[in-house]
Amino acid sequence: MRFGADIWVLYPKLGLEDTLRVMEDLELRYIEYPYELFKSSRPEDVEARVAEVADVAESYNLIPYQLHAEYGDICFELSSPDEGVRGSAFRRLCRWIEYASKLGVRVLVVHAAFPRPSLDMRYDEVVKRIIELNVSYVRELAKLAEDHGVIVAVENCMEPWFCSSPQDLLLLMEAAASEHVGVCVDTGHFNVNSINPADAIRRLSGYIVATHLHDNDGRHDQHLPPLSGNIDWRGVMGAFREAGYEGPLIYEFGSFGGQSPRNVVETLKLVTEYLKALA
Repeated sequence: MRFGADIWVLYPKLGLEDTLRVMEDLELRYIEYPYELFKSSRPEDVEARVAEVADVAESYNLIPYQLHAEYGDICFELSSPDEGVRGSAFRRLCRWIEYASKLGVRVLVVHAAFPRPSLDMRYDEVVKRIIELNVSYVRELAKLAEDHGVIVAVENCMEPWFCSSPQDLLLLMEAAASEHVGVCVDTGHFNVNSINPADAIRRLSGYIVATHLHDNDGRHDQHLPPLSGNIDWRGVMGAFREAGYEGPLIYEFGSFGGQSPRNVVETLKLVTEYLKALA
C-alpha cells in the first residue's frame, strides 16, 4: 500500500513549500490539495493560485494525486429551485476539473448536491429531485472529466443525506457508467453515520478511486489521525485489500488539538508504520 496526505495537515503552520518538503522527506509522495488552498470568490484569483501552486510543486518529488473541489454553500446552490443559481453553481464546479488538469492532478474530489427543507415539497419529492439532480450532474461531469483526462470522485458525505451511504454512491456510479467517475471513501464520514467503513469499502469495490483516511469517536467528524478514534483499522486495511484498491491511501486529518508541526510529523510516521504493517 502507498500512502500520502492532504497537505492541510501541515500547511496552515508551515506554508506551502515547507509542507511539500516535509511530505517529500516522509516519503508521503501522493498529496491532496485542499479547497482551502485556493478558496476565493474571484475565479481569476483561483486561476492565479493554481498556476502558482503548480509551479512550486514541480520542484518536489511528489505526485499531486487528488484535488478537493469547492464545497459548502455550493452543495445547496446545486439543488436550488432557482435554475439560475443551480446553473451558476454547476459552472463553478466544472471549473475545478480544469484546475485539476492544470495542477496535474489525477482525481477531483467533489461533494454531492444537498437538499434544503422545502415549503412546497414533501420529503419524498425532495429526495426524488435530489437524486435526479445528482445523476444529471455526475453524467455531465463525466464528459468534461474525460475531455481533461481527470477522474471525478464523489465523496460519501458526513451529513445523513443522499450520498452518505454506499448504496447512494453505487446508484450514481451505475447512472454515470463512466471510467471518469468514481468514489472517494471517507472513513470518518462512514463512521459518524454508523456505517462500518470496512463493510462500505467492500460494497464499493471496483469504484474506489480516492480516499480520505481519518478517525473519530463515532459521533463527531473530528478528523483525527487513524488510531485516535474507534475505527477498526485492521478491518479497513483488510477491506481495501479485498476490494483490490491499488491507489494511494490519503490522510485527511488536521493539525489536531493545536499540535506542533513536529508532533504532527511524528504522528504521520507512527500511523504510516502501523498501517503498512496491517497492509
